[in-house]
Amino acid sequence: MAVRLPEGNLQDRLERYLGKFRDHHELEEEEIEGNVVRVAVKPEDVPAVLTTAREALNILHLSFITVVDREGSFDLTYELLDLRGGIVKVKTAIEGEEPVIESVARIYPTANWHEREAYDMFGIAFRGHPDLRRPYMWQDHFDHHPLLKSFEISTKRTFEGLR
Repeated sequence: MAVRLPEGNLQDRLERYLGKFRDHHELEEEEIEGNVVRVAVKPEDVPAVLTTAREALNILHLSFITVVDREGSFDLTYELLDLRGGIVKVKTAIEGEEPVIESVARIYPTANWHEREAYDMFGIAFRGHPDLRRPYMWQDHFDHHPLLKSFEISTKRTFEGLR
């Protein structure tokens, strides 16, 4: 498979990325700062925006997904690298006691691990994920998500019944 990297100087590429996102998607926020394009979208638009990034803009790598617990909602940021110095950050927010968002592992295979990690640590479910299981915490008898702000650190309470 031949890899086609994005062409042109960095600033032109970033402007082109933002223009393509504007043309094809409804953006809630947008900006270019340094070598980073930041866009905010609705949760249901994330797969389409990432498909545009990969297929139309040749941004080939999703480096990570970050999650911030806002107590009642979660901010998710997908960071993409164009492998020539450009970075695209796609941000969204989801709400609810049991948050669910569409998986993007079929678009960016590296999302597989990052989605599993977000599920394990924060309890965010990724609809359509090929293998959504916990990579760090044990599967059986541990119903907690340790990076939630509501997680109580109490050895007696947390590990009760596991011995």
